[in-house]
Amino acid sequence: MPAGDALMAAITGILSRTATVDREALATALASAGDAMRRRAPIEGGMAIAYDASIGLAHRASEGPGGEAVLQPLRNESGTLWLVADGEPSNAADLRLELIGAGHRFQSSSGSEVILHLYEHEGVAAFERLTGAFAFALWDREQRQLVLGRDRFGEKPLFVADGAERFAFASEVQALVPGASIAAPAITAFLALGYVPEPLTVAPTIRAVAPGTFVRVRGARPRGESFWDHASAQPSGHRAADRVALGRLVRESVQAAVAGEEDVGIVLDGSVTRAALLALVSPTLARGLRTHTLVFDTPSRPARARRATYAVAARARTLADWFRSDHCEHHVGPAEFAAAFEAAAAGDQPSIGAALAHLTAAYVSGSGDRVLLAGIGGSELLGVGRGRWSPWAWRASRRASSRTLARALARIAARVRPFGGAGRAADALGGTDAIAAAHFVARGLLGSRGIARVLRLEVAAEAQAGFDALAYVRTLASRVPEAAFLPATRSARDAAVRVAAAIERGGRLTFGRLRDVEAAAAALGLALRTPYLDHRLCDWLDAATSPRGGATLLDEVLAGTLPPPLRAPLRPPAPPIDAWMRAELRPLVEGYLLGDDPEELFVRAGVEELWRGFLARRVGWREAWTVAVLRAWIAARRGRRRDTGPRGVRDQDAA
Repeated sequence: MPAGDALMAAITGILSRTATVDREALATALASAGDAMRRRAPIEGGMAIAYDASIGLAHRASEGPGGEAVLQPLRNESGTLWLVADGEPSNAADLRLELIGAGHRFQSSSGSEVILHLYEHEGVAAFERLTGAFAFALWDREQRQLVLGRDRFGEKPLFVADGAERFAFASEVQALVPGASIAAPAITAFLALGYVPEPLTVAPTIRAVAPGTFVRVRGARPRGESFWDHASAQPSGHRAADRVALGRLVRESVQAAVAGEEDVGIVLDGSVTRAALLALVSPTLARGLRTHTLVFDTPSRPARARRATYAVAARARTLADWFRSDHCEHHVGPAEFAAAFEAAAAGDQPSIGAALAHLTAAYVSGSGDRVLLAGIGGSELLGVGRGRWSPWAWRASRRASSRTLARALARIAARVRPFGGAGRAADALGGTDAIAAAHFVARGLLGSRGIARVLRLEVAAEAQAGFDALAYVRTLASRVPEAAFLPATRSARDAAVRVAAAIERGGRLTFGRLRDVEAAAAALGLALRTPYLDHRLCDWLDAATSPRGGATLLDEVLAGTLPPPLRAPLRPPAPPIDAWMRAELRPLVEGYLLGDDPEELFVRAGVEELWRGFLARRVGWREAWTVAVLRAWIAARRGRRRDTGPRGVRDQDAA
């Protein structure tokens, strides 16, 4: 089995904190938790319970590459260490050879087993040597210690529930608290940002393990420690040498992502980052390279949007011919998008991008590909973000006088149009942080006034106490060196774009898009590869001598892989959700927006005002779409509590 197989899985476990434990009850709880994750990993795996029933671990496998190859939990030679893992380190092959040389005997071909022997050989200090995408739980019987770990970017999900009687973990929130109502802070976080930011989850008692950390549970209190504290790659300051070194890093990352693989799919969208993936991977694969393009069919779209769509499709065909890949052009209409929307609503947590991610993964999987090579992180590494940039917010926030005036005007405008950008601006301009203000105005969805209109008073009050969207953005901004926030440019728009990318890099790219793609790939049996999420690239760019120097070099490296006529980027066309919501998708969206609300979370009059504003073109489609996505997800969760989906389809059939 090639390194990198068995990537999609689901893990769960329970560590008891009481003196008496019923072994049968523990086995039932583990089986129930695993069954709740069958959409992510449909193949029932192994289970291990300690002789005194103090701990139990369970594993489920996917239908993707290598999903049935190895039965977990894995054990060391003496049986003193147990391991369950989702994914495996990308450097597992090298570590395996090293550990065999040190005398360790491997019981399986799984790359995940290196985690177990590495811990046995070097302890928790060895985790910083792991690369790639993985989440694991390791039980040390001699130390009576449970160790959880998660990869540096949080590609693999891992959640914990820390209770008085037991400590539990799982790959999905619903496995830990099936049927629980959604937490108010998660609602306001989603309405403000379009996803639920970690460590927050939809359940009030569940938290995500931070990316790049391991958690030791021994006794009453878990203790988390980071294993990504220092840069592993540094630029020299000499441009020519740095270009060569950066090019080598990029090539090594891409080649490692597809080593030993076949049937690899790449979705081309007009960007240089996706085209460069194709160029870098084409000499590596022996066969099975396939490219995809999504063409959104809406004859009523403006001529400029149609031209952009056709230009991207034509560029994709040219690239496919140049690099001799098997090309697939998928025409997407409102019916296909609606089906993806319904499927995405059954996900573990809500996200406005989940439908598009599911649609993309479905086309890739349906074409016969086994591996999805994704370009996630590429735009953030280059500092070229996508969104609704507001240069005036950047300018206004830089000076106290202009900030005060801009905030006053935004507050006045927000009274008239509470769901528009003025509401976000009024919130963001209240602080002194120009970076957070520019980012929130560009990326945010509903401001506090809009949220207060659609949520019931008691829900909004609880939500505000539990999550502050602006404070969250400021936290992300604090993780990035100050120099990255002051690009050497006179363009305020360019500054806002690069600031947003820097903030997301500061959060180590753990935003909604990564979770969307990973969840969609898992549900459809695809192995996901994200070569731009290589910690060495981030370390290198963070340590660049100038705010834009590293990104500029990376841009040159990627463009250098393409023939000159194909180096110019094209703006990727967005799905025409706006047009579809006014026509073909209107019954679907209205059904969720204006449907029953048994949880009593929303103010119907406020939701109706939002929808009327959208139809009258006073409110952007993103604001209305966000509320519709949330309500669809809540309806699906409500259906799961009755063991049926939102359309009367049983979960196991929908999966």
